[in-house]
Amino acid sequence: MSYTLSTSKDDASSPGATEAEANVPQNVRNIFSDDGEWAPSSFDHRHQFIASGTYALPFFAASTGSAAAIFGGWRASAVFIAQSGSPFTVNLATDRANIGAGPAQRPNALGDPNLPGGQRTPERWFDTDSFALPDLFTFGTARRNSVVGPGYANVDMAIGKNWRITGRTELELRWEVFNLFNRTNFDLPNRTFGNSSFGRIFSAKTPREMQFGARVTF
Repeated sequence: MSYTLSTSKDDASSPGATEAEANVPQNVRNIFSDDGEWAPSSFDHRHQFIASGTYALPFFAASTGSAAAIFGGWRASAVFIAQSGSPFTVNLATDRANIGAGPAQRPNALGDPNLPGGQRTPERWFDTDSFALPDLFTFGTARRNSVVGPGYANVDMAIGKNWRITGRTELELRWEVFNLFNRTNFDLPNRTFGNSSFGRIFSAKTPREMQFGARVTF
């Protein structure tokens, strides 16, 4: 098991645009200040907990013959990951500052847009009323990466067994389940101010998937 408490700050988290931000400055004359581009990184997951383990299933452990060969010796392994959400930037869809078309400009901030945990829903992930349109020919006051996105929790599990065929040759059978509990891990909400879907979530990461595999090693 491991737990990580961390923070990361930068002025751009990627060489190009991502789902979290445009990664180009709103105002090239104000990059490294807290009211400019210097802010938590788009990959800043403040809390992360990871646990993994393997358990030798005890069934038919004392048996012999075909029962032991078929039903004994199976093992189960699992990996659990839980982490807090990472931040993202709210941008404008229009060139309010009259500096040229692009997604880097931000609206004005009227307050903290992050809602309490119990109030966050896919229909309203953050307080959209905390943003307003800037005056013409001005930059917005909203900070880069000022809204925290959904967290993530997932369990992957596998059950497998090895049979020795001859000498160094082995056959392994595995049943793997990804997102075992079929938890909905939401993607980021719409972050474009002025869009009719502003603040809403319409997608999620991969639901439960299973696969069976066989591998021969020699």
